[in-house]
Amino acid sequence: MSRTLNTTLKLSATVLSLFFVVGCATEAAVQDAAQGGLADTTDQAGQAMQALQAAQDAQAQAEAALEAATAAQAMAQEAQGMAQSAQFSADQNSQKIDRMFKTSMHK
Repeated sequence: MSRTLNTTLKLSATVLSLFFVVGCATEAAVQDAAQGGLADTTDQAGQAMQALQAAQDAQAQAEAALEAATAAQAMAQEAQGMAQSAQFSADQNSQKIDRMFKTSMHK
């Protein structure tokens, strides 16, 4: 029986030391993973900030483009109004010339 007790103690000591080694290795792995995860999280946060800045820049450019397009539309409408006015004057002048020609032909 002492032999069984001796073997059991040896086995228990081996298992206990194995758990201790595995526990320390696991703790070190967890710490390494946490530090690596923190670095990854920091990198991701930096990338997210860069993406946010790029989106804000794009939005500012889009707003500037919208303002330019609105100004261009207003200018186009003004030009269209001027063109219509010029066409109306040209039509009136054409009718006046036709009447003058007809009058001169009757004389």
